[in-house]
Amino acid sequence: MDSNSESNKLHEPFSTFNVIQNEVVTLDNMGEFLGVTAFEQHAKIDVGDVISVVFFHNKLKGCSGTVTIWHNKDHAAIKTPAVSLCGDWHESQQLIVTEEEDALKIHGKLITGRLAMDINGFEGIYSDGQFFKTLAHCSVQ
Repeated sequence: MDSNSESNKLHEPFSTFNVIQNEVVTLDNMGEFLGVTAFEQHAKIDVGDVISVVFFHNKLKGCSGTVTIWHNKDHAAIKTPAVSLCGDWHESQQLIVTEEEDALKIHGKLITGRLAMDINGFEGIYSDGQFFKTLAHCSVQ
């Protein structure tokens, strides 16, 4: 992809960029992982982990961040200027789902479930296999 294509992606409503994709951590490449992940995630990175790192920019919500995915552990962490969140990784839905429970009203109906965030920085509730987005701006309350 040329630099014009990359530059144009920054003007889309939300963009993701794979920095590292499904790479095995070794002693030789550990520094590369430490260089592109949030500091608080460094202690969780082990030799032998299979990790992807994704940067995202969400123009609609006015935020950017980093998602680190541990494919071998079904775990992920997201870091934005306002929040650091970690939990289970749901590959098929591209979601990080925490253990913390919360509730949300949608069209007058109360939805209860676990706090979650998608790979584009949208927050919400994960309930009964579905992700319900909130209107919050890149910060879990």
